[in-house]
Formats: sequence, C-alpha cells, structure tokens
Amino acid sequence: MTATNTLAIAGAAGRMGGALIRCAMRSGTWTLTAALEQTGHDKLGENAGTSADAKGLDLTLTSDVGAALRNADALIDFSFHEAAPVHAEAAAQAGKAFVLGTTGLTDAEAERVQAAARSIPLVWAPNMSLGVNLLFACLEKAGAVLQEGYRTEIDETHHIHKKDAPSGTALQLGRKIAAGRQTEFDNAWVHDPEGAQGLTDPERIVIRSRRRGEVVGDHTAIFENEGERIEFTHRAWSRDAFALGALHAAAWALDRKPGLYDMQDVLGL
Repeated sequence: MTATNTLAIAGAAGRMGGALIRCAMRSGTWTLTAALEQTGHDKLGENAGTSADAKGLDLTLTSDVGAALRNADALIDFSFHEAAPVHAEAAAQAGKAFVLGTTGLTDAEAERVQAAARSIPLVWAPNMSLGVNLLFACLEKAGAVLQEGYRTEIDETHHIHKKDAPSGTALQLGRKIAAGRQTEFDNAWVHDPEGAQGLTDPERIVIRSRRRGEVVGDHTAIFENEGERIEFTHRAWSRDAFALGALHAAAWALDRKPGLYDMQDVLGL
C-alpha cells in the first residue's frame, strides 16, 4: 500500500471517528478525503479535525455519502446501526471497499449489509482490535478443551454511552466458545446484566454487562469448576486499538475479491 490510498470515515465526529482520523493521519499511508456524519448532526459543516483534535486536518463534515465515496478507495464506518446498511449499499454502488465496526444491527439491517458484500470486499467485525481477535481464536480452542463441568461466564464493561448490551464483542466471544464446544450459541447463552442472577449452570454461557464511567472496553471470559479457574482478559485503554485494527482491515480489503470477511480472515486466524 502507498500513500495514494484514500479513505472516508463515517461517524467521524464520534469518539471512534476521532481515533480513526488521528491514527490515519499518523500512519503515513492513508490520505483522508471525506468525513461523514448523519443528517441533522450538529457538527455538520464544521472541520472534522476540530472534533477529532487533529491539527492540520481541513476536512468538512458532510452527510453526503455518495459524494464522499467519489474520491475514496475505502470507507470505514463506526457510526450507528441504522446508518450501516445505507453506507454499505453506497459503498457497493461505488465499488469501494467497506469496513464496518458498528454493532447492534437488526436482522433486516444485517441482511442489507451482507447483500452489499456480493459486490465489494466488506470486512465486518464486532471488534477490530488485533488483540481481541487473537482472543477469539484462543477461546474457540478453550471451549473445545474446557467443557464438562466448567461454568462459563463472560464479563464485559463499557462506558455509560454505549447503547447496546451485551456488547458485540461479548457475543462473539460466546459464539467462539460455543463453536469450540460444537453447540448452538443461541440456545446456550444467557444475559445476566450486572451479575444479579448468579447463574451457575455449566450448560450455559452467562454474559454479564456493566456500564461504568468512560471505560473503553474490558472483556473477561471465565472457565471455572471445583478445582480451578481460568481467565482470558482483554482491556482496551485507548480507542486507538480499534482504529489501528480497522485501518489494517481496510488496507487488506483493497486487494480482495467481493465477499463478507471478518478480522479472523484479515489476520489469517
């Protein structure tokens, strides 16, 4: 990849958008050509560099995704679930690579995203962090090894602004454990917000969600029986972890055939 690769960012005025802008500018391999926000956003028309605290960037926040894609090789989207299929379809129409980190999509929205992947390389992952995606691979193996008699819990904590619970990452961690056990995740998992229920059924994967302050993202998977306790933990203390992973995914997607990929594909896991 060379410095001629160009990038549009959706959700550019948000926390993740700001991290993407700053990391892309530091990379030396991306040129930012468009910064998108939803129609009616109070920062439309302002310089995206201001909200991102990115000195030297002069890029106006716009809601016109079609215009934004004309001069971009790829679009990265960390916006809102309702906007994700709109952006995916626009990227498909323009023939541009699309990286989606947004979670909480409805089934209908997810189907539209998946349909767009028939026309373009589309990387969609609940978590773009390289470390978390390594954790996904580890937990599938752990699920296969730690089965009979092991109580299994996933504890996730995020900032108070996060709208969906459980997090998309926690759900994917559970899916990987279930895959290792060769069981159906949808029939095995239980959501226990705040850990109020104290569930200990070894046949279940219990996911506990907490919302605290400005926590970027903490996830711990626990396997426990009467003799031992094994914990797998990932803590993100900066959104740069997700931004750098998304930029890595976008660079990887530029040379791929149309299809739906995830970060396991990107990392060869």
